Amino acid sequence: MNQLDTLTDQQLITTWPHQHERVFAEIYRRYWDKLLAVAYHRLEDLHDAEECVQDVFCKFWALRNNFELKGKDLSYYLSQAIRNQIFTVLRRRYNLRKKSKDITLEEDVHHLTPEKQFIITELTKQFEEAIQALPPQCKLVYLLKRDEGLTVNEIAEKLNISSNTVKHHLKKAHKDLRNNTELLTLLVTVLYLLQKK
Repeated sequence: MNQLDTLTDQQLITTWPHQHERVFAEIYRRYWDKLLAVAYHRLEDLHDAEECVQDVFCKFWALRNNFELKGKDLSYYLSQAIRNQIFTVLRRRYNLRKKSKDITLEEDVHHLTPEKQFIITELTKQFEEAIQALPPQCKLVYLLKRDEGLTVNEIAEKLNISSNTVKHHLKKAHKDLRNNTELLTLLVTVLYLLQKK
C-alpha cells in the first residue's frame, strides 16, 4: 500500500475506517496550519485560534466511523467547520462583552463590532455562493429580478420565455436559497448577534 502522504484526500477518507489513527494523523498534518491561519486571521488571538482548530478536529474524529464527503472535498468540509467554530467563539465573546456591560444599548443597535462585521461579510459571501449554485436559467432570472429590478413580464420578454416560466424559476430560486443549510445556519447566527438584546 502507498504511504498515506501520497494519497489524495478522497483516498484518505476511503481508507479512514480501516486505519483510524494513521489517516487522522495525516489529515491533521495536512490541514492544521491552514485552519489555524484562517482562525487566527479572524480571531486575532492565538489561543482562541488553536482552540478552534482543536475543536474542529475533535468533532471530526468523532465522525470517523461514518464520515462521508457527500460530493464536497475535504478542504471544503474543514473550511466550513472552522468557519462555524469561529462563529461560536465570536458569539461567546459578544455575550461576554454584553454581560460585562462594555456594550451599551446605543452601541449595540448602531455600532458594527468586528464580530458583527465579520458575520455580515460571511453571510454575503455564502449568499452569493448559494446563488451561483442555482441552475443557470434559474440564476439568470433571479439576478435580473434582484439586480436589475425587472418585472416578471420584462424578464419574460428579455429572455423570450413565458411569464409562468419566469415565476417558476423565481419560486425555485427562493426555495433553494431557503433550503440551503449552510446559508440558513449563518443567517440564524447573524440574527442572534444583531437582534439579541
